[in-house]
Amino acid sequence: MFFLRALLLAAGAVGFSTWPSVSVQMVTYKRGPLLLEALAQVEQQEYPGDLEVVIVDDSPESQEEQLDALKESLAIRYIFLPERMSIGAKRNLATRSTDAEVICIWDDDDVFTMDRIRKQVEHLRGGDTWCGIRIISGRWQKSETAVNPLIAFTGRADVNCSGIEVASFYSVPDQELTVRPLGLPPIVFENTLCFTRTWWESGHFGFGEAWEVSGQGEGTLEPWWEQVKTLSGAEEPFLYIYLPSSASGGTALNKNRQPPPCSKLFALASALSHGRFPELPGPHVSSALSCARAEVQELLSIPKFLDEPSVIAAAGIQRRSVAERQRVQLTADFPSDPALAARSSVARRVWSTLESAPLATSGWLLVDRPPLRLHPSFLTAEEAAELQAAVRLDAFGVRDRGGFAPTAAAERLRYRAAEALGVEVSHLEPLRAVRYGRPEQCFEPHVDWIADPSDEQLLELGQRVASLLVFLSTLPEGRGQTDFPALGVSVTPQTGAALLWPNMDMNGQPLPEMIHEAKPLEEEGLEKIALNVWVRDRPLPTDPAILETLFQS
Repeated sequence: MFFLRALLLAAGAVGFSTWPSVSVQMVTYKRGPLLLEALAQVEQQEYPGDLEVVIVDDSPESQEEQLDALKESLAIRYIFLPERMSIGAKRNLATRSTDAEVICIWDDDDVFTMDRIRKQVEHLRGGDTWCGIRIISGRWQKSETAVNPLIAFTGRADVNCSGIEVASFYSVPDQELTVRPLGLPPIVFENTLCFTRTWWESGHFGFGEAWEVSGQGEGTLEPWWEQVKTLSGAEEPFLYIYLPSSASGGTALNKNRQPPPCSKLFALASALSHGRFPELPGPHVSSALSCARAEVQELLSIPKFLDEPSVIAAAGIQRRSVAERQRVQLTADFPSDPALAARSSVARRVWSTLESAPLATSGWLLVDRPPLRLHPSFLTAEEAAELQAAVRLDAFGVRDRGGFAPTAAAERLRYRAAEALGVEVSHLEPLRAVRYGRPEQCFEPHVDWIADPSDEQLLELGQRVASLLVFLSTLPEGRGQTDFPALGVSVTPQTGAALLWPNMDMNGQPLPEMIHEAKPLEEEGLEKIALNVWVRDRPLPTDPAILETLFQS
């Protein structure tokens, strides 16, 4: 990771300042194994700028020799104190011991996501792109003491100190995860702060007594805390670890063992499920993450799954009352015919997988029966970008003698879709792309299962038992939605999200209530890009001549 950062900096071709330098401040006392795991976490941070760690240690004996192996991949400055000092005094010493442009506080028992530093630096810069001379929403100034003698990053006018909401707590002694109830003001601890050095020095700020000494809560005696801007738990999930030796015991934090599902809990669940937290060989981080995953899954088994309006709005979900839903005329619109039935064994497997699979593989439950699910991050941003580029090049609409030549991301999508739907990948049709770019473009109400009993596909290829629709672009709320009128659910596309649903019931009979449509974009300049993954009730043949019928339907 150290060499990757150096390569990224060299590629910037604008000297040092493509991203500001960051100094991670870590204070410790007699916790050698935790310190090593914390440093291993910092080493895995996905930050493209220059990164160092300043350690202030007042243990009875120096621990510097234990750090030698990490020094090869991480810039470490170790300060050993012969006498005990307060936590605040050690933090002040650490901030005075660096010329880095951004200071990031990190305690030795913390577990952060691997993009924590990048997210907070982006919070300071307001999401704009770094440049070597200036930044629109920030302020650059001359500095004789900065690492780069020409410029120093001073942050945005409105965010000079970023903090992360402490929304969830994991107790190591109790092996128990708790979440703060909704409606309480966000709480921020010192170990989540990230601030510009120029702001800190210009205000002559300093860390005071720890909360257990002051008795008034961490940081509340310092007036500069009023300037801390908070990233919510929904924006950046942070898993606070409570040890018997932790300074902040969390005794007055109004913890809740049975919280209603909310955006903060979903963000933590998504981060735990999709590899945003590091996997380390040491016992502290791995045990905490493993237990937290199990606890999150238990909490999210609460039946009232998507009741929070903020969660629904954030996911682009619209729900209509029963009175507003469109009634489906089963006999008139979709006459029953035994020829339309699918193999019940496959239909049952898909249904039960969607109905009962955990969050990590099936996503949020929008409707319980039939189980319609929304997975908010089915694809990573990089995978979505690769697939979107393929759609723009029409790579999914050009056939060659060997069939379809999928990209690496397309292959991952197929295998991930097969797992999420409980079938073998051989049951999946080739990916089909949709791309709308005109305001009036839409797709009228339809079902994905084969509705014509005389269609030759039913005999040769089988029935479509399930669908997965993954979005490769994001649209404003209420534009280009995928709407299920009979279920009263509408979802606005968001990049990387996927809708999953069965087309057959558990007995293999078609589900008319899964009728859906693509609403028009209604505005110029919008674009909807998505991929369809359709599942058949049997393995598909590999003969291109037989598969040709797929493109006649």
